[in-house]
Amino acid sequence: MLYDYDARTSSPVWSPPQANASPDPPRERPGKRFLARYGVAVAAVAVVTAIRLALDPMLGEGSPFLLFTLAVMAAAWYGGLRAALFAMVLAAFSSTFFIMRPQFELGLTMPSARAQLGLFLFTGGGLSYLTDSLHRARIRAEVAEKKKQASEEWLRVTLRSIGDGVIATDDLGRVAFMNPSAEKLTGWRAADAIGHPLREVFSIVGEADRKPLEDPVTKVLRDGTVVGLANHTLLLARDGREYPISDSGAPILDDAGRLRGVVLVFQDGTAERDAARKLAASEAEFREAFERAGVGEAQVDPASGRFLRVNHMLCEITGCTAHELAEMTFPELTHPDNRAADWARFQATVRGERPMFDSDTRYIHKDGREIRVRVTATIIRNERGEPLRAMVVFQDVTERAEAEEALQARKALLRAVTDATSDLIYAKDSAGRLTLANPSTLQVLGRTEEEAIGRRDIDFAPQAEQGRRIAEIDRSVLRTGREVTGEEEFGLPGAVRTYLTTKAPLRDESGAVVGLVGVSRDITARKQAEEEVRRLNAELELRVEERTRALSDANAELEAFSYTIAHDLRAPVRNMHSLADALVEDYAEELPPEARDYTERIVGAAVRMDNLIKDLLAYARLAREAIRLEPVDLDSVLTDVLGQMRPEIHERAAEVTVAWPLGRVFAHRTTLRQVMTNLLGNAIKFVQAGKKPVARVRAEDRGDRVRLWVEDNGIGVEPEHRERIFRVFERLHAQEAYPGTGIGLAIVRKGAERMGGSCGVESNPAGGSRFWVELPKQEDT
Repeated sequence: MLYDYDARTSSPVWSPPQANASPDPPRERPGKRFLARYGVAVAAVAVVTAIRLALDPMLGEGSPFLLFTLAVMAAAWYGGLRAALFAMVLAAFSSTFFIMRPQFELGLTMPSARAQLGLFLFTGGGLSYLTDSLHRARIRAEVAEKKKQASEEWLRVTLRSIGDGVIATDDLGRVAFMNPSAEKLTGWRAADAIGHPLREVFSIVGEADRKPLEDPVTKVLRDGTVVGLANHTLLLARDGREYPISDSGAPILDDAGRLRGVVLVFQDGTAERDAARKLAASEAEFREAFERAGVGEAQVDPASGRFLRVNHMLCEITGCTAHELAEMTFPELTHPDNRAADWARFQATVRGERPMFDSDTRYIHKDGREIRVRVTATIIRNERGEPLRAMVVFQDVTERAEAEEALQARKALLRAVTDATSDLIYAKDSAGRLTLANPSTLQVLGRTEEEAIGRRDIDFAPQAEQGRRIAEIDRSVLRTGREVTGEEEFGLPGAVRTYLTTKAPLRDESGAVVGLVGVSRDITARKQAEEEVRRLNAELELRVEERTRALSDANAELEAFSYTIAHDLRAPVRNMHSLADALVEDYAEELPPEARDYTERIVGAAVRMDNLIKDLLAYARLAREAIRLEPVDLDSVLTDVLGQMRPEIHERAAEVTVAWPLGRVFAHRTTLRQVMTNLLGNAIKFVQAGKKPVARVRAEDRGDRVRLWVEDNGIGVEPEHRERIFRVFERLHAQEAYPGTGIGLAIVRKGAERMGGSCGVESNPAGGSRFWVELPKQEDT
């Protein structure tokens, strides 16, 4: 059997025929075959002997060996030459013993009998040989036929089993065979396609122009050579599907070289086409990614380091064009101080001594400046491990390197600061274990850094309660994530130190609290000083209270005295004024001119003295009286002031303008009216002779305050005198030129200060001065 059948899959399990199979008939086991061959020879001789004995009455001694030739032939046909010879010897013995006279004796007395025996042996030997030859020829023919059938079946099953489509035609181009793959691709069943011209079953067109193409079988039948299908060929299946196909057709020749048909082998190129498209797309994506990568990339020759391909980012990093880089090797870009070491490590990677090349190195930019570059390289090798090319990635890390250097410098500076400070600076993890401690902290703990790191305050606290208190504060910071500032105590009984401590949470990148950092300052001396200050303050408060009582008594006496003095001074002044007026009125005609002049001077001095006393009383009242601030409408106050000063304004022919509205402020109405009266009075009084006084009042909003301006065209104030004029009794001009008491502006400043404001003076660009008073603003409700 050439194949068996698998009952589980119902598919044939094939055993291919052996090419060197022997043409001899199959051999059975030697013992069994020996008995069968020679047994047939014995049986054939026995049968013929029985038949000859039965015919002996009719035949007598004539032809004693003739029938035995049949036994020899039968033995030769079944058992071969040796069995035939054995049968021939046995037949000669049987004929001599049983047939020839005298019977039952082995001797041959007559010459004719010996001649017949010799003829029998000769004839039997020839027949045996011929019969054996015919038998062997038959066996060889049967074996050859079986081998042919097995080979054809093997070929048929093989063709049916392969994944490519296979169609065989006869010498006229008609379909003679189709395997399942061909059926699937063409849409034809083999039973329907057999006998049809190939062009009906195998219809192909060009993929681009969809024009019909000549089928390969026609070309093979015409040219007798192997023909390959054109590229971009589509097979139009019977069901309307289309398949891109490839491969070829070849002639089928017999042993004589005659064309017997054509075999066409083709395959569905869809997967291959898709794979090619995917490969092209992948290559395009790789090229795109290579060119648009955010880092410099290059393909480099491993032996020389020459650039084979570079992307635009590498050009930006180095400042060189792609053409310039193609003429260079990547070691040429390296700083001379790093070049030899980097190239040696790269070559070690090429030799396989290192898994990959990586280096933080320095490069020289095209403009000559030094840049820091992170370089990594991977070697691409063939199946034998030989280096083909290097894929090198370049990252400009100049900014990062500078940032890291700056960070290290800041860390060093921070370390130097923390080491140099007398404050305790430390950090702890979420379990309260020390992770950082400066020398001052270690000194207080009495431990080295190795002994302190990783331990908790409770392990160091001289008193257990101190450790528990510190741990409680730490847990509060870690739990709430809020900064805590407070006092902590640490030390042995009798030597406890007090520390003002600030503890803040440490967070990771996600914002989670992972620890805390603390700064503690020893304030023991300050606490002692504060206690001493509190004691002294208590003593001072007692003294101040006593002094305050004494001062209050003195102020009360002084106030009574001042009022008494003012009353007693004003009474003689009023008398002097009255008597001088009476003297002038009653004796004016009798007094000489000189006496009248003296009398007028007495009257003027009395008036000035009375005004001075009134201003002094007003200034003293501003300094000592309690005032209550309230919302005041500036427009209303200024209207009252202008009404009160109308005679004076009319007398001096002054011009006063107001930029209404002025707004509202918090002030004391009476004090503010006196302040504005003094400012407007000065504005229309201190003007050059013969010049019309002009004054302008306006308000300026300055956020939470209002500045009230009084601008004039008067004589002005020099910068060096702008502070002086606000003092008591400070005058810049003689009494005869500009009469006054020298207290008016002092009253303005004192009044502004008592109302929580301020005042000042500036030069007016148009000439004169600009006085201002600034008071708290009442916001609109």
